[in-house]
Amino acid sequence: MTNEPIQLPPAYVWRSYLGGAELRTFRNGRSTADDHFPEDWLASTVRARNGENQQSANEGLSKIIVDGVERLLLDVIALNPRWFWGNQVPPVDELGRTGILIKLLDSSVRLHLQAHPDRAFVAEHFRGNAGKTECWYILSVRDDDAFVYLGFQHAPTPEEWGQMVRDQDLEGMRACFEKIPVKPGDCLMVPAGIPHAIGEGIFMIELQEPTDWVVRCEFSAGGHVLPHDARFMGLELEEVLPLFDYTEYALNTVCEKLLQAPEVLRTSDSFVEERIIDPKHAAFFRLRRMYGTGPADWIGNEPMVLIALKGAGRLNGVAVSAGETWLLPGAVPEWNWTAVSKDWNILLAQPPIR
Repeated sequence: MTNEPIQLPPAYVWRSYLGGAELRTFRNGRSTADDHFPEDWLASTVRARNGENQQSANEGLSKIIVDGVERLLLDVIALNPRWFWGNQVPPVDELGRTGILIKLLDSSVRLHLQAHPDRAFVAEHFRGNAGKTECWYILSVRDDDAFVYLGFQHAPTPEEWGQMVRDQDLEGMRACFEKIPVKPGDCLMVPAGIPHAIGEGIFMIELQEPTDWVVRCEFSAGGHVLPHDARFMGLELEEVLPLFDYTEYALNTVCEKLLQAPEVLRTSDSFVEERIIDPKHAAFFRLRRMYGTGPADWIGNEPMVLIALKGAGRLNGVAVSAGETWLLPGAVPEWNWTAVSKDWNILLAQPPIR
């Protein structure tokens, strides 16, 4: 296996909502209309759960080129665990999974009001070991009044919420929330159970536990009506109501508990390195940001996904440009960045600390 960065080409995944125009512009400069392919899954070992809209049996699974042959990343990891994991080889039953799902997500419409199960719920109902705690790093917004819904600001009781969902009382459901303004550079944690929705016109990086479980409380979005099995993960409403967090999250509480405050880890004459997500969440995922005007370096020995946001450079001699995404295998002990442009910005997304 090569000890160089491996480029991850776009891998668009079907979703029930509309978006993707900004995503495709970022990825390859090709202008397209918004459609039902608003997400690009990076270094993914997770299959998308799309039911009758499944595009292929392996939709969502990333592919890479190895010795000129296209192969599923999960197969490559299982056969070459130390190449991928470096010093952090997981237990045998997790060798083929990365422990994280990384998405580029571009919503042109507000997404369904929804919530995700935690690990205990998934273990009980689906015999899995991962829930769906996630976080959002905002890359760009189409309008200055971009917003998200995050947590109940006017919390209903479980009985009230259940009745609103049954009746599809959209006005009543929306009245449980206040709009949370967001801007580029913001990063928000979304713990499992917290009701939420991404507003229209937001392009983000979404880090999450490696599953596609979701409870959708609105049954229609973007002109697509969800079948029953796609609303409550194949369960009934009464079974999923307990997974919601009915805590009342005042706006200042959202900022204090869920908005992440970047921490500077290193500075030099040529670059700055920041930790974006509080280390108390490292059991789910990690995210760092690096930017500067000249050369930079960082320690390897564990897998990372590099998302190039701005500028260009060479990583261990390999050319990297804005809009590209790269898998950095853990077998490489050190990464060296040589700046080509005078202003560059990259993100490094990483699996959880085990």
